[in-house]
Amino acid sequence: MKDLLATVAVFFALAIFWLGCPVPSAAQPPPAPLKIASVLSKPLEEFEKLLGKPRHIGEEQERYYKAAGFVRVVVRPLPQKTLASITLQFAPGTVINERAALARVGIVDTVLPDHWTAHWVTPGDSKNDELILSRVQSVQSSTQNVILTRHFLERMQERGVSEAQARELLESGKRFYDPKNDSFIRYKDGIYIALTKDGTLKTVIRGPISKRWQPLL
Repeated sequence: MKDLLATVAVFFALAIFWLGCPVPSAAQPPPAPLKIASVLSKPLEEFEKLLGKPRHIGEEQERYYKAAGFVRVVVRPLPQKTLASITLQFAPGTVINERAALARVGIVDTVLPDHWTAHWVTPGDSKNDELILSRVQSVQSSTQNVILTRHFLERMQERGVSEAQARELLESGKRFYDPKNDSFIRYKDGIYIALTKDGTLKTVIRGPISKRWQPLL
């Protein structure tokens, strides 16, 4: 009888131990890297073969995509339907640095294709961590034949920027390229003008230099 009771006691002890141990869950494999490097210099439709059609197209033709492992992917195309920039947004803290972010898009050893550059922002304008891949522009905007728009003139009036100030900005302001908006910037004394490659004045804003702007000579 004692042997039977001892056996039962051991059985219950093992059962309690077994029930108290957490059952390991199957590890979730990381998302496969997006093979972006192979399509950076190709038409937009090649990129969409990776992610499908955009979920939304914005007012400036920016395209929003959804992909596993990313909050969103935003593409700004050139008029020729080639890629100007790709902004890859990660949930804060899920990617530790630029090297890890580049690995998530299939770019190993941080070696980008020719005429492309990367910029890591934590957090980005969207409050997410962002990896911005942008095409290096070989043609700079000219200020000789600028194109005034009604929108630009309205922003000048709203923000108290005179015609003389705008002219000075265009002629002697520091030059930058904004890959996120595919714009050229002229900046001076806390004011900047954004314009397109063909010289169309997009807007004028009072504010600081953005971290994402790329200096131009």
